[in-house]
Amino acid sequence: MSSYKTMVDGWRGSIGLITPAPSNATEAEFNRYRPDGVGVQTTRIRLFESSYEGMKKMTSYVDDAALMLAESALVDVILFSCTAGSFLEGSGYDQKLIKHLEKLTKLTVTTTTTCILEAINELGITSLNIVTPYAAGINERERLFFEGCGIKVTGVSGALLGMAQDVPKVPAGDMYRYAVATDCPEADATLISCTGLHVSNIIEKLERDLQKPVLTSNQCGLWGILRKLNVREKIPGLGMLFNR
Repeated sequence: MSSYKTMVDGWRGSIGLITPAPSNATEAEFNRYRPDGVGVQTTRIRLFESSYEGMKKMTSYVDDAALMLAESALVDVILFSCTAGSFLEGSGYDQKLIKHLEKLTKLTVTTTTTCILEAINELGITSLNIVTPYAAGINERERLFFEGCGIKVTGVSGALLGMAQDVPKVPAGDMYRYAVATDCPEADATLISCTGLHVSNIIEKLERDLQKPVLTSNQCGLWGILRKLNVREKIPGLGMLFNR
């Protein structure tokens, strides 16, 4: 029996990611910005359509993915890294998922949506302008989720893509332009929603140009899951959230 308890690159803690198959954005951005000593392991679940039905089918694969990370990968904490998948059924759905997965795995679990809400609270945000790659029906569910959590949503707009496989093809510059074009004084902050987007490189540029906090799904996910490991470091490049 080995006396070793942790992975070589996870001596401060190992993160298990459950993320939809079409994109590698979550692990790419986590591995780019993770603090020294924090490990990242990923498992994928199937997703095709950016629709309620497509997202609902995707969530049916989450249990097996979580058990694999807990029992085989031996991670310390788990993040269900899918924004839409964790707000799909409205306010409180993320907490329902967490409770279920924690009971199943006996590990600390969180979701991207939960991390976004915690970041909103940390920064004192009361209103959001949201930009996404999602189809219109998912955008409306996102609006209802955040409004159900007491956050004013000034607008939800973006690429309106029907297929999840198209999300990783969206340039960061397009999301920048959506955010700038739809910004308004009533919004305390901008949220670029979807873990499938590669947008970490525009966070600080947008914050300078909009003069307000900018949140992204993967930025918030990394911030939230690191807090579960009690790793609290300022990380250059990830905006106001990581520089408090």
